[in-house]
Amino acid sequence: MRFKVPQNIDIQDKILGPLTMLQFIYAVIGFGICYIASNALPTPFSYVVIVPVALFVFCLDFIKVNERPFTDFIKSAIVYMTSPRQRFWVEGDDSDFNIEIYQAVKQDQNTFQNKNISEKEIRKMAQSLDTTDNKLIEK
Repeated sequence: MRFKVPQNIDIQDKILGPLTMLQFIYAVIGFGICYIASNALPTPFSYVVIVPVALFVFCLDFIKVNERPFTDFIKSAIVYMTSPRQRFWVEGDDSDFNIEIYQAVKQDQNTFQNKNISEKEIRKMAQSLDTTDNKLIEK
């Protein structure tokens, strides 16, 4: 038995010509604003409102930037403009990280304080470290 597997499920359905539902809503709202401006304002002043709104609605509906919708471009531009350009390192900001380090250091200090290491053991450890370093260098 064969089943048809849906493809291109991320593409929105076209409801009116080339417009999707969201694009159609943008067009209705934008051109509604243009209609109200043309009726409410005198003719030369209404063009100051109508032309930018119509261009913006046209861009929202039909323009793509890097194969992405214009709305994504607008969102990215707003985030870029509102976020800081420089980042500063403030020591001590990561309180959880500092607590973990402090606890690890404190545990290590406790283990070293409880051990009594003789001079002979220290020389033996130093000798073993020196010999392993030399073996690594020779290879």
